[in-house]
Amino acid sequence: MHARAIERSLEIAAERQGDLTSLVYGRLFEQRPDMKTLFTRDTNDLIKGEMLMRVFEAILDFVGERRYAGHLISAEVITHEGYEVPREVFATFFGIVEEVVRESSGPEWTEGMNRAWRQLLEDVSHFVEQPLAT
Repeated sequence: MHARAIERSLEIAAERQGDLTSLVYGRLFEQRPDMKTLFTRDTNDLIKGEMLMRVFEAILDFVGERRYAGHLISAEVITHEGYEVPREVFATFFGIVEEVVRESSGPEWTEGMNRAWRQLLEDVSHFVEQPLAT
């Protein structure tokens, strides 16, 4: 996997856009308005920001050493099912993160970043679709 391309795209997006929380969740709620009701008490975006930070940490581990990210993603899919969040929302969410990072990166987005994110999304989808191994 192209860890450096993913890392660099996140760096560029943060430099150019700052906190991506409102952009990511705004896009999620556009695509999945049913998810907005889960955050009615998060009026200051602290929960959304914390969740997005964990997603970024998981992405960095996933493209790096893979010490925990795969299991974390699988476990969170199961945990969130208890909140009535369908599995496909996780795949949607990671795709939204990629879209926001790409758009926020502007002209600095490269074909290498595009390939790296495509591979990441494909790899992550396996952990979303598959239950944890017992």
